[in-house]
Order: sequence, then C-alpha cells, then structure tokens
Amino acid sequence: MQKRERYSGGTHPLFATCLIAMALSACRAQVKANAKVNASEAEIGNDRKWEVPEAQSPPSEGPPAAAPQPTPRAAAAIAAAQAPPSGVQFLGVVHDLSLAAGAPRAAVCRCLAVAYGAPSDGKFTWQAGPPAGDHDTIAIAIAADGVACPSGTPPLRASISAIEHEGTNIVLVVENVGVGRPIMRGALAASPGPSGAIVVRTRHDTAYPAASGPEPCRIALK
Repeated sequence: MQKRERYSGGTHPLFATCLIAMALSACRAQVKANAKVNASEAEIGNDRKWEVPEAQSPPSEGPPAAAPQPTPRAAAAIAAAQAPPSGVQFLGVVHDLSLAAGAPRAAVCRCLAVAYGAPSDGKFTWQAGPPAGDHDTIAIAIAADGVACPSGTPPLRASISAIEHEGTNIVLVVENVGVGRPIMRGALAASPGPSGAIVVRTRHDTAYPAASGPEPCRIALK
C-alpha cells in the first residue's frame, strides 16, 4: 500500500516561497517609486532655488494718491500771452535812479535841476543798471545839490513823491523832505510825445516855481 504524506501543521514550502518572492518584488517596486518621487522633488527644489521672491509692497496708510493731471495747454498759452514781450515792466517813482555826477545841473525850477531822456542815457546813474525799455518810456531825474540857488534860501532836500499824467503832460510832484527821510530822485514814465511836457508841482498841488520867476516850472519835451 502506498503511503500518503500529510502535513498536519505549518505552511507548504512551495507556497511560502511564492509569498516571499511576491513580498520582495513589492518592496523593490515601492523603493523605485519612492526614489522617483524623491528625485522629482529634488529637481523641483533645484529649479526653484533660482527664483527671486517678489517684494512685498508695504501697506498704504491712506488712500492712493491721485495721478498728477497734465497742465492744460490753453492755460499755459494764456499765461504766456499775458507776459509783455519787452519794455519796462514798472512805471512810477524808482529808488535807484539819480542824475549822474557829471551831468549838467542847470536850475530849471527854483533851486532844482530836472533831466529826462531814455533810461540808458549817460546822464543817469542806476544802482542796479538801467531797466530794459523802449522808445515809449522816459526816465526823469531831479537834483538839488550843486544847483545854483538864490542866496538865503535854505538847503533843499527835494524828493519825488508821485508822478501822474494830465492830458499830454507828465506831472512830477516834488516835496522838501526832512532830515532822516529817504530821498527819491528818479521816476519812469510813459512818454506823452513831442507835444507833451513835464510839469512840476508841490505836494499840496500848487505850482512849483520856475528858476526864472514865479511862473510854474514846465519843461517842454523835444
């Protein structure tokens, strides 16, 4: 009679061998998968190390400022048109104009020399230089020092207090100022033309006497 072998306990050797082979194959697959994942993460990390992080803008404390608006071209054109192209930009009494030391000082009014001409005329002295002018502007200067005066007449401190226009005449208001007060010896005025004249008056609107007599002092423009 043929004997039959039985295995009453444990696992069949062939079956165990298969299980071990399958386990080893699964481990190898898992190791390969983990290696691929680690390699991919390493490549991503290497690529990102060259990236420059974006700068974070600081939070604004207030509302954003509005963009500057361009200057209207029409306004600029108007401003440019208002500026005078040339000529004297101020008319009236000026503090830095006087009669030059070498200019004639003949008395035209009583104890007073009066000269007129272009602002750049050599008979005038300017502390800051003559202003840019044109033929329609004249300079006027007065002087009392060095002018012949009747004996017994007190020293004159003649100063221009105002300049006005009356028809075709330039009215020069002259006063005798006290010691310590500034003396204004010059003025700029628009020329009234060859038919006009310079009429000298006192501050009280009375005629300033001429050098030749009691008649009003009047200098005809030529």
